[in-house]
Amino acid sequence: MSGSPSMNGVVERRNKTLKDMVRSMICHSNLPESIWGEALNTAAYILNRVSTKAAAETPYELWVGRKPSLKHFHVWGCPVEAKPYKPNERKLDSRTVSNYFIGYFERSRGYKFYDPKLKTIFETGTATFFEDIEYGGKNKVRDFVLEEESVTIPELIHIVVFYKANSEPLQDIVIE
Repeated sequence: MSGSPSMNGVVERRNKTLKDMVRSMICHSNLPESIWGEALNTAAYILNRVSTKAAAETPYELWVGRKPSLKHFHVWGCPVEAKPYKPNERKLDSRTVSNYFIGYFERSRGYKFYDPKLKTIFETGTATFFEDIEYGGKNKVRDFVLEEESVTIPELIHIVVFYKANSEPLQDIVIE
């Protein structure tokens, strides 16, 4: 039947990729699962700006007609010091708030942030990102080091088989 999930292999694969990205983003941060929608928006934003096997251009290039800039990409869920808009701010109030990066503006330059104290999402373009700080979530990522070891294998192995001790060799086996 046309339009069924089994007939839309490309779409189903893209949905699986998006779900895998969201799952990974949430698991590798210490953000609540309730903001999975923002993680999904960010995953779609990223996938629209990177190349695919299907086309030479990115989806963004096909839609807008120019190459996307990737300089503004940041690690999802990283700690951030951001300056939210506060119209009634006093002179000695703290100007920045500690929160987490969760996405990009839809129609302008800037970023979305999650404030865990107030449990709110706000948007601003002024922020300092701390992407190098290791942060742990519910499922802390393990360090895994794959060590390589060089082994030299001789080209010719000569095996001598004896039937009894102190007797002549029964046969010679050469393995190449």
